[in-house]
Amino acid sequence: MDKSNKKISLDDAVKLAVTLHREGQIDDARTLYRRILEAAPAQPDALHYLGVLQHQTGRGEEAVKLIRDAIKSNPAYREAHNNLGNVLKELGRLDEAKAAYRACLALDPKNADALNNLGTVLREQAHYQEAMSCYRQAIDVSPEHADVWHNIGSILVELERYEEAIDAYRKSISFNAPNSASYRWLGYSLYRLGRLEEAVDVFREWLLFDPDNPVARHMLAATTGENIPERASDAFVEEIFDKFAGSFDKVLKKLEYRAPELLAEAVATLIPQQNAELMVLDVGCGTGWCGPLLRPYARRLVGVDLSRTMLEKATGCEAYDELIAEELTHYIQARESVFDLIVSADTLCYFGALEEVTHASFEALKPGGLLLFSIEMIVDPQPGDTFILLPHGRYSHAENYLRDLLSVCGFDLLSIENHVLRKEAGRPVEGLIVSVRRPLH
Repeated sequence: MDKSNKKISLDDAVKLAVTLHREGQIDDARTLYRRILEAAPAQPDALHYLGVLQHQTGRGEEAVKLIRDAIKSNPAYREAHNNLGNVLKELGRLDEAKAAYRACLALDPKNADALNNLGTVLREQAHYQEAMSCYRQAIDVSPEHADVWHNIGSILVELERYEEAIDAYRKSISFNAPNSASYRWLGYSLYRLGRLEEAVDVFREWLLFDPDNPVARHMLAATTGENIPERASDAFVEEIFDKFAGSFDKVLKKLEYRAPELLAEAVATLIPQQNAELMVLDVGCGTGWCGPLLRPYARRLVGVDLSRTMLEKATGCEAYDELIAEELTHYIQARESVFDLIVSADTLCYFGALEEVTHASFEALKPGGLLLFSIEMIVDPQPGDTFILLPHGRYSHAENYLRDLLSVCGFDLLSIENHVLRKEAGRPVEGLIVSVRRPLH
């Protein structure tokens, strides 16, 4: 069953396929798994690991079937139960994932990974007490399990128990020093308690382990006020939002996120008739919050975002004609006089300097076209303020800067209204809903 056609045992063929798989030789591993299954259709390891491979390459439903078949062949296959849970969790089928993890734990009650995974699903469903119980059981089994300590920190952050979260994140880092997520959330927790100097120390320490990490660099600039970039880097945006995609909608609902709703109200004021005739662009569309709100206006609705994982979520709302993974300024610059309406919700808070993106938006609109966007505002601007990067990592802008810039670009300002866009640390985030038009001539 290898390339030389020399016969090898079924067990050796499975071992070879797994080795190819682990070494990243995906196509060869897939081919060998399938050849094993041609010879032995119920071989549980080949079914299981082919399922894992298919999941890793974006074929989740096929993965579920293959791993279920592996379990049918070997009901006591603990690792397969656990991995079935992982695939189902990624597909958003959380109740089925819980059942898979519990099946694993019925066979192996002290499986720390399964306890950790079950805790994570329970946390996503806001069953915090049950989730914490799973995590504590996992720590009893494996006291130096860095992922479990990180997840304990995550629950404590959601419960706003920051002192305890700090302790959990520090433990996670002590057992796995390069744990980027724990550094990030440790710094965030310290910031939330007003311990900014300690947060700075955390981000500096993070950079010692990972000097090129874009999130660490951005957050160090945000907390020190030094070397502030004109906008968040592409690498920062991709890193943050690819990892944030799974919990994005839940978190924003908890933060009482209102930007899409406010923008939709502003669009309705300017375009009373929803006649599905317009070319519409949703800039920084994320998981698609604006899509259903914009669909009634659109002959064609395009969403653009840098995070492919967010775009995968956006496909589920079935509102868009096209979803494009690209840096938004670059995308807009290549489309002159294409759109009747451009909308951007909670995206320009990752830009400091707005000159390039606003000029590009002007050119991408047809004469008479509309640009509407939300932006976080500097509540008490000082003379000469344009934008500032705050310790949470987002930019705020001065209203006068926006007015002057939009005028220079050539826009007619239709309205600029103060609104609460969301909450941050339990406090309202003040922002602006801006509506401008490209003149007809």
